[in-house]
Amino acid sequence: MTELPVDQERFDATTELLDQILRQALPEIKLALGELIDRENSRALPERYARLLPDTLLIVALNRAAADALTPLAATIERDLTDSVARHGLLYDRAYRVQLRRSDDPDAPLYRVSSHAGHAPEVEAPSLPAAGAAPPAGNIPGARPDLDDHAPSTAAIPRADPDATRLDQAGPPGWVEGQWILVVESLSGEETQVFRLVDPYTTVGRRTDDPELQTSVALADGPHLSRRQLVMLFEPRDGEPGFRVYNVGLNAVHTPEREVPGAHVGRQMPDLDRIGAESSVWIEPGVPIRIGEHGPVLRVEEVPPDMEGEGENGEPGDPDATVHD
Repeated sequence: MTELPVDQERFDATTELLDQILRQALPEIKLALGELIDRENSRALPERYARLLPDTLLIVALNRAAADALTPLAATIERDLTDSVARHGLLYDRAYRVQLRRSDDPDAPLYRVSSHAGHAPEVEAPSLPAAGAAPPAGNIPGARPDLDDHAPSTAAIPRADPDATRLDQAGPPGWVEGQWILVVESLSGEETQVFRLVDPYTTVGRRTDDPELQTSVALADGPHLSRRQLVMLFEPRDGEPGFRVYNVGLNAVHTPEREVPGAHVGRQMPDLDRIGAESSVWIEPGVPIRIGEHGPVLRVEEVPPDMEGEGENGEPGDPDATVHD
């Protein structure tokens, strides 16, 4: 039996993986993105906050093999996923888009989805050929027919932020998805932005085009902010909810109790176990945090559960309770 050249074996393996991703993993990814959107919007916001929510970027971080296999179709896959989440977001009057990222973690799963809000959208790419046009040369065998009509891309999928310290999605005891928001104020007290905290581990910083430094929450109009300024970790204390805030940036942050100097971690992902106690502080919901001397000012607020149709203690209300004889 004639052995195949190594390059041919690698091509066949990549083609098989691509076909598996398109036929099996892609529907699973769409489902995972939809579930993330549902969790994020599980509690309705008051209108004053809802109007301040920015568009949300959903990241699909692929392991190395999956990213290599999908590279020729990355732009098309991103558009397909963005169309899917845009339709789903209409349920909540929210705008979502999707970008693919590559994970260099050798133990990374096939894919992982995460939410990142406040990042400015990229310039729209040129339109792809319409469906039904003659397929260009170089299409990958095994791809779905509806994706075969698009020209393959040679641009590598950008690397994801190697966020090795993130907690399990379920979170610590007491974490309730959709319960918390981060409100941003100017020094004059004007509320300028609102972000949903969709994960018990949240990174906060200024906007950046560097995909390896894109935080969970990107603050606008803050040139003095570090690209990665804060890490906020949900940490109840004595039965009361709260957050451990790590200042990993350059400027000090200020709470009513004390000044918290920055740990200056730079580009690398912060190892929270190695950050000194002087650069972290525990806060309760509602406590203001001022970044630098000129702000902005941040505070965590609770989103009340939707009580419509519920009685006391969250039990379903009696539908006849308001019926008069």
